[in-house]
Amino acid sequence: MIIIRVSVRGRLGRAESTRQNTRQSSPAEGGGFWDRDLVRCSQPAPAVAVAHLLSTSRTGSGHCRCSPSREVVMAIIPFHIVDAFATHPFTGNPAAIIPNASSLTEVEMLQITDELSMEAAFVLPPTTPGADVRLRFFTRRLEANLSGHAAVAAFVSLADRGFYRPGHETVAIGLETGVGVLPVKLRNIADGHIQVTLEMPPPRFGEPVPATEVATALGVDPDMLHLGEQGPQRVSCGFDQIIVPVGIREVIRGSFQDAVAIGRLTDRRGVGGLTLFCPNTHRGDADFHCRFFQPKMGHYEDVASGTSLAAMSAYVVRNGILPAARSTTITTEQGHSLGRPTMAELQVQSDSGGIRRITLTGTGRVVMRGSFHFSRKMRAAAY
Repeated sequence: MIIIRVSVRGRLGRAESTRQNTRQSSPAEGGGFWDRDLVRCSQPAPAVAVAHLLSTSRTGSGHCRCSPSREVVMAIIPFHIVDAFATHPFTGNPAAIIPNASSLTEVEMLQITDELSMEAAFVLPPTTPGADVRLRFFTRRLEANLSGHAAVAAFVSLADRGFYRPGHETVAIGLETGVGVLPVKLRNIADGHIQVTLEMPPPRFGEPVPATEVATALGVDPDMLHLGEQGPQRVSCGFDQIIVPVGIREVIRGSFQDAVAIGRLTDRRGVGGLTLFCPNTHRGDADFHCRFFQPKMGHYEDVASGTSLAAMSAYVVRNGILPAARSTTITTEQGHSLGRPTMAELQVQSDSGGIRRITLTGTGRVVMRGSFHFSRKMRAAAY
């Protein structure tokens, strides 16, 4: 972290600066990990003026014409963009990760998410016993309790920054989310990348949804929306949705352009999205091809959704679409319709009492590093 403080004496006062560089091994210790980078100036200056202040403060020469009557803060906020569940470059589901988010307001988090036009995870100190780190998840329109792909991306980002980097042993972490504290495990895999395994919230099974109702929203024949005797049903693993089995490959590869109709269906049923899955896949090593639609959340179709895949896996096991076993491993593919193929692995553990545990495993690639720069009037108490 770099902190540059600029003080001004009078209208033509000399710019002075101090720098502080900090780094720490664990985010739970606080300090530099949680602080954002700040530039303090004496007026809400435009970007050009702020750049001038930085230039003069670095060289120790020059003057600033800022008025001392108004105090603002210039925030320099680092971020990563990570392709979660990527199989190779330019695949996977992008997520923005902001590792120094403790002093951002909720409005600023939403603004940053909207600026990047993708889901974002903001890293914060934990507030719950048993948690090592907290994540808040945002879409362009609202906050979500949990985002599986953004959680995977966040730990890839943190490991890239030197935190929670696994050695020869698996690293266990408690992740605080809007649905509680979830266990996470990190381990090294080939080529220096890490694999993230996130335990998902236990599934909740809701009411069946008539195939005719779903078919009307999708513009397809209702006879296509079943596998055996199983039809659409409401399921949640941290995010309420309708799980829709599709028996024919051509149906799941359709365009489904009527976002309004799908939005009306999800509103009427009180769910956040619609997950379609089919056993006819692009890859021979995948069990199911999946698609996830969530028009209410700011984008129509998601490249890959961890909560969607977890709910689909729970549905598959509970309804006997895959052979019953104490532990069922499911490999999914998603994102082909958007030109960004993804792969994820889920494990469903069951006993005579039903499903006991679902984990989501994936990796990711850091594809971009950058920073946000914006100013905000400072409160007097900040000094």
